[in-house]
Amino acid sequence: MTIRRLALVTLLLLTMTALGTSVVQAAGHCVHPTGAGRCFSTIQAAVDAAKDGDRISIRPGRYVEQVSIIDKDIILIGSPGVVIEAPHGMQDTLSAVGGIEGRPIILVSGADVTLRNLTVDGVNSAAENPFLDGITFVNAGGVIRDNLVRNIGFGEPTLPMLDGQPSYQGNGIVVANQMAIPRTIVIAGNRIIKFNSVGITVFAETDPNSPAESTLTASVLDNVVIAQGANDVIDQWGIFLGGYNFAEPGFSVTGTIKDNQIRDALTTSPLPGIGIVTLYTHDVEIADNVIENANVGVAANLAFTSRIADNQMNGPRQEGTGSTGLILSGSDTSVSENRFKRLDLGLLLLVDDPSFGSATNTAMDENRFDNVALDMLTGAGPATALSAKTLQVEPLQVAPKFGPR
Repeated sequence: MTIRRLALVTLLLLTMTALGTSVVQAAGHCVHPTGAGRCFSTIQAAVDAAKDGDRISIRPGRYVEQVSIIDKDIILIGSPGVVIEAPHGMQDTLSAVGGIEGRPIILVSGADVTLRNLTVDGVNSAAENPFLDGITFVNAGGVIRDNLVRNIGFGEPTLPMLDGQPSYQGNGIVVANQMAIPRTIVIAGNRIIKFNSVGITVFAETDPNSPAESTLTASVLDNVVIAQGANDVIDQWGIFLGGYNFAEPGFSVTGTIKDNQIRDALTTSPLPGIGIVTLYTHDVEIADNVIENANVGVAANLAFTSRIADNQMNGPRQEGTGSTGLILSGSDTSVSENRFKRLDLGLLLLVDDPSFGSATNTAMDENRFDNVALDMLTGAGPATALSAKTLQVEPLQVAPKFGPR
């Protein structure tokens, strides 16, 4: 070892000694279904033992448990074959952090957490476990990557009635920020199948009497979202991104929805299944997505200074279901190089719509229409297509529900 390197090492050791206990190394924990190899036998036990910055490695196996991660910035990584399964009689863990009843299989709150390579299985237990969700982040950020979320529902499309009103339940991934603390979330490379209501839901809301600035930036990238196909019961959505109660669109939610594959969001009932829905957003990029077999490809409601480009929107394979490629309202959005195929209507630019106003200052360029009955139409949207009732807005006030409807 040279004198210079020895001096540097000595200086580093002296510095660490001077810092004392302020130098803390992240720990690693492991989980094994039987507790083998000095691992924890449950994921929740490992989470309870973890500290900020720790990493939890989950060995292959079936884990029948709810997991809650509260106020801890940690990483959970699964090995191939890890399945986290909804137990019988799940607890309402959402009320304490989200203010409304909910039973997520994995709940994260007040932290930045990474979840990777996990299979989260609801075993179609929503009848037994009301308000079942797969992965839910509340007032939290981080990364949700390369997970499989499945069977988050009733086994077949279902729309329960609660106090005489339809109750949309069974969401694959939900991210909600209800605080002024800015959060960033990355949802990438996941596969969401056999859900009941919405595959991926991302939203921010603020107190309408004291609206905060932008609180959530979301990157929804390269996910595969497969709804349950043609039914006459529930209007399923692939991806939702929205902001509620913000004073100006520039203060609302923003982000990117790109390179996703969404299919089979199709209903024969009056309300449409939709590939991608946005509500009151700013500077959002919706690009390079492939949406197939849906009543509506993209519904960008109150979209401001956004970009919708290079998407492929293919209409229903089933005759007589009604179909539109893009519904747009808001202002200063560019719509370019999208491909619309096998649709009744390519683009609907809303004008004087009672819920969402008009699409103004829209730039359109190089869009393609294949086997589309009518390329473009302007006017108020049909009452059954997208309504304030559907999105629970009045017009920008969210009803006391956790999510878009």
